[in-house]
Amino acid sequence: MKKETNRTMEILGDFTKSYIEKTENLVDFKFGFKVNESYYIVNIKKDRSFHISQSSESLEIFSFVTDINTLEKIHSKEMTAMTAMGREYWDDKTPLDFINPEKIPENINIFKFIFSYFILDQPEKIKLKKEYARIVHGGYAIPMVYDEGLRTGWYKVEKGMIINENENQQTNPFPTLVIAIKGKGKVKIGDEKYNFEDGDAYYIDKNVSHSFWTDEEEGLEFIIIMYGEGA
Repeated sequence: MKKETNRTMEILGDFTKSYIEKTENLVDFKFGFKVNESYYIVNIKKDRSFHISQSSESLEIFSFVTDINTLEKIHSKEMTAMTAMGREYWDDKTPLDFINPEKIPENINIFKFIFSYFILDQPEKIKLKKEYARIVHGGYAIPMVYDEGLRTGWYKVEKGMIINENENQQTNPFPTLVIAIKGKGKVKIGDEKYNFEDGDAYYIDKNVSHSFWTDEEEGLEFIIIMYGEGA
């Protein structure tokens, strides 16, 4: 148990130091981690100091919930934090999640914070390969940059897979741009089916249903950009 605690503190220290070094305008921010059954508090100050401590009680502040194996994967760049948090429904259990979102300070853009805090590289690099992905919405997914009004991600669909197969997954309340970068497949937009291959891009208006699949052994890879109010 002590070894796991020491390793957790070491990993959180690496993330925190990296975040402070690459963040120009720091603000005071105290947040927590529940790692397996242990609790930790990270306290970052705008003067670039920080303190990490273990807590004996459950956390009433904004906190991440995960396990040591997931932290190790994120730390070693086997998986990004955004990928670990990827989900189809809000009640899905994911390797990395958060609690008490109502406790996030108003001056913290939480998606931007998550993206930056958990990536040690500078410039920040995301590996877009199947082995670094999780299956979300029926295909291999790696969320990329999230910000206010912006969500981006990489998807790979293999033969036999259908992304957005369920009707209640097929629409977004904001516009979507999809850009094929490798392979070929099909996209259904509304009631029409279209070819979708390397070099193609489709604009999908808000509230228009869409799904993706392929019959090719190579599969299909594409980038998705969702933007606008509500994204």
